[in-house]
Amino acid sequence: MTALSSFAAAMVALVGAIFIGRNADAIGHRFRLVDTPDQPGGRKQHLHPTPLVGGLAVCLAAILAAVLAIGSHLAEAVSSAGDSALGVFAFGVAAMYFIGAADDRHTLSPRTRLGVSILVLLGILSSDQMFSLGQLQFTGGLNVELASAGMFFTLVCLVGLLNAVNMADGKNGLVIGLSLIWCVVLATRAGGLWYPVLAAMSVSLAVMGWFNMKGKLFLGDGGSYGLSSAFGLMAIHIHNTNPLAFGAEQVALLFAVPVLDTIRLMVIRAKRGASPFIGDSDHLHHHLARRWGWPNGLYVYCALVAVPNLVPLLSSVLPIYCLAATVIGYGLVIVLSHAPEPSVAAPATPDNVARIDSARTRPAKRPASGRISEDAA
Repeated sequence: MTALSSFAAAMVALVGAIFIGRNADAIGHRFRLVDTPDQPGGRKQHLHPTPLVGGLAVCLAAILAAVLAIGSHLAEAVSSAGDSALGVFAFGVAAMYFIGAADDRHTLSPRTRLGVSILVLLGILSSDQMFSLGQLQFTGGLNVELASAGMFFTLVCLVGLLNAVNMADGKNGLVIGLSLIWCVVLATRAGGLWYPVLAAMSVSLAVMGWFNMKGKLFLGDGGSYGLSSAFGLMAIHIHNTNPLAFGAEQVALLFAVPVLDTIRLMVIRAKRGASPFIGDSDHLHHHLARRWGWPNGLYVYCALVAVPNLVPLLSSVLPIYCLAATVIGYGLVIVLSHAPEPSVAAPATPDNVARIDSARTRPAKRPASGRISEDAA
């Protein structure tokens, strides 16, 4: 039945994604979810107003897949211990999407987004203990008891991941590419409970990736908020369910690169005396785009994430070694991408025009003055 549910969820996601992709402009303008380019010299330099509806398609696919999985269990009159988790997951993804979408439409303050996100995440963690880390269990057998600090630690991790994904969403294809990698890795470690959700999200992400690389739509803050919560919650649940197959270091490895980049940026901004919520062009994807162009930089970024995560799946190499290699590899890529860039400028096309910080936007009806700040959640 899991295979049938997964296929059904994938087909629903495919139809929904194609519909949203083909009608992106109409949907974006209807709900005022449109990213307007900055004036010359600004940071958002995509060629035309672009709908922020990619996240709607992917998050809707995840939510419907969770509901479909619950429905299949009810139809079989089979009680599943995971039904509660699927319900909490669907609520959490929906709530986090709407927080991000509200920011896409109304430009919420960082404090407002952070405060509401914390309240939603606390509600999720309180509703199902399988989404909270009571202990960290490593592949080698080491266990670190978190006891009463477990919920606070989990909250910090989820907010940190939200920040990392939100800040990585600055170039076409990046967060979508990372999300597809995360789907593959989690599918190899998840039980049947999450297969319909992962199947639906994978299909929707692939379709949205095609439209996104064509410059037809962006994920938006709704997408980065919904996706970060979805993957964070699934990773924690899978770890708590089967820590021997998916240890704490594997969870860290999964999200290591965007999290490392966020930590680096926070440290640099603190040293400069700048607010962590004021944007810049110092993200890893910015350096990769300036050094090697885009989508070449996309391939480097995704390889930096995919290779260390796939090695433990295909060999006996311990994940902790791959995590160490990721940290070293990230440092090397940062150094190499800071090297002098080629002097020949690439032509301005939808595929290589810098789309800086697409998730931060004003409503389309407002003048294209743009915002110069990159607010981290």
